[in-house]
Parts: sequence; structure tokens; C-alpha cells
Amino acid sequence: MAELDVNTIIEKHTAFWNRDSVDQPLLNVSSIEGDTRYDLQGLSITLADGSELFEQDEPLTPDQLDPSTILHEGEFPLRTRPASDNGPLIVDDLMVTRAPLGKMAWVEAILGCPIVPKLDTGSIYSAPYLRSPGELDKIPSLNDNAWYDLLLEFTRQLAEDAAGSYQVVQCLQRGPIDLMSALLGHSRMCYAIYDEPEQMKALTEKVTEIFIEVAKGQEALIPKLNGGICTPFAVWAPGTVVRTQCDVTSSVSAKMYEEVFFPFDVEICKNFDYSIVHLHSGYLHTVEVLLKQEYPTAVQVSLDTGSTPFTVHDLIPVFARVLEEKPLFIQGKMTQPELDELLEVLPPRGLYISTSTMNEE
Repeated sequence: MAELDVNTIIEKHTAFWNRDSVDQPLLNVSSIEGDTRYDLQGLSITLADGSELFEQDEPLTPDQLDPSTILHEGEFPLRTRPASDNGPLIVDDLMVTRAPLGKMAWVEAILGCPIVPKLDTGSIYSAPYLRSPGELDKIPSLNDNAWYDLLLEFTRQLAEDAAGSYQVVQCLQRGPIDLMSALLGHSRMCYAIYDEPEQMKALTEKVTEIFIEVAKGQEALIPKLNGGICTPFAVWAPGTVVRTQCDVTSSVSAKMYEEVFFPFDVEICKNFDYSIVHLHSGYLHTVEVLLKQEYPTAVQVSLDTGSTPFTVHDLIPVFARVLEEKPLFIQGKMTQPELDELLEVLPPRGLYISTSTMNEE
């Protein structure tokens, strides 16, 4: 695909958000050999002392990390040319972006959860530490919060290093239901929904407030481009933007999500001009809830085809339904015939597809 200038990209991204009539969706397509959808990618991290962290038994602590040693851990989409003085880096229809250590469970750490690296799988997990949602007073303040300070320093250093070439974006922030599961443990959270509803509400409110403050703290440090900033999916937005998620809805009904947790996702989204809720393709039963009102302003689906019962073809009716109401981000590996089908049957307006297509023999 021919490289586009930044003004053309901004026009395309604005049309995406407005769901304007276009000839084709926003596309970022690369090619890989074989079906690697389920391959786990390991990760090593250079620590502040210069050593490599591959695995450790004790929880990770903020003093072990120095942003300057891991600024370049993770870039999306991967750049196809070196940085230059020609303005923002662009790959296909997307801006090149970086976020503070994308695998890190930042908000969970800020909330006090022990952080456990499992780098052989490329993951950094958090461990629950609250025994009840009533233990609200155990949630640390953002004042003198070493993990929060580290996140802000990471964002500052990225902004300085980027110097307008790549776009700095929000770190991975899991949403209210995911954070409640992280704090309490999944089973305890599910029981507490029934047994301690008032305490659950109070804790979820607190978690939501902190989520918003963390997102806005980063936003204040991220350099603006034409008055807007990029999403973690490398699409520029003409204003402020937030990405949240609700993966743990895989374990609750759409009705329970709507009644107990959706109001807090809405509260997050209302604090920003544009908003995206991340979902997984195996658990899209909450889609109709997300389409009931203005917020979120967009929906993103990560493909889990093969590990869940639904194929890309199976998902087309849900994708089409989202596109009737809101912009849709589709992200994940698929075959070339699957990509061709999506491009043939889905309307292009408000549609984004980022994929690595698999060349299967």
C-alpha cells in the first residue's frame, strides 16, 4: 500500500469516527507463514540494573523498572521505515504508536495488586489481595504512588523520545469489571455481586475514579497532533480518547453486566471525547448493551477464532450489527479468504481491520 501523508491519514481517521461514506475501511495488513494464532510469544525485560528479567518468584516492584531501558518494547504497527524529519510515521492506514510497556498490568499495580511476570508466555499478571469489597481503605492513593509515578515518567520519556515521529498512546487499562476481578479474585468477585452489592458498588466507583485519573494523567503528557491524540489501535482521534475493556464479562450475563458494571464503563467514556470498549470474539453477548446509548463511541473486537467456537464467518452478523450504530475495530490473525470475505460483505464506513493474514499450504 502506498504511503500516505499525515493530512490524508487524519482525514481518513476523521471519516472513520464520523462513519462517513468511504470506498474502503481503514486497513493494516501483513502476512505470516502458517497458522500461528495460538503461538505464545515470550518476552524479556531489561531491568533498571541492566540485567534481563525472564522470570522471578517474587512480585515485580516499580524500582526494578527504568523506562529508559524498555522504551522500545512494543510498537504498533511495526514501522517499515526508520524515523526521519518527515513527520509522523505511518504504516498502511495507521499511525505508528508506542505505549508504556504494553504487557504491564499498570492499573492493577497502581491499585495495590502484586505483579507477577510470566515472561515465557509474554504476560505480566496481577494477583488479588482484597478479601472483601468492603476493604476500600486498602486501595492506595495516587499521591506518592510509585507505580503511578513510574507510569507518568514512562509517558514523559516516550513523548521526549518520539519527538513527533511515533504517537504516544494510553497504556493498557483494564476496565471496572476486570479490575474488580483482579482485586478480589474471580470467584470472590462473583459471590460479592450477590452477597455484598453495596460494598461492590462503592469499590467499583473507587476503581473507576482511579482509572479515569490514570488515563487523564497520561493524556496531559501526551503530545497532541492537530489537536487530537491516537488510540492504542493507531487511529488518530480529533480530541481526547480512552480505551477500556470488559473481558470478565465472559463470566457474567449481559443483564448482570448492564446492571452492575456497564454504568461505570459509561462513566469512564463520558470523560473523554472518544471511547473504545475492547471485547474478545468468543464473548460478544454484551454487544447490544454497548449499542444502547452514545457511550462507548466505538467497539473493538480481538479475534480468538479457534480457541473459541466462532469463526470469522460466524462473527459477520455481529460485526454488521455494530456497524449499524458505531465504528468497529477488528483486530487479529485470519486467513486471506477470511479477510476477503469481511471486505466483501461488511460496509466500509466506520470499519477498521488490522490483521496478519496466514499463508496456509
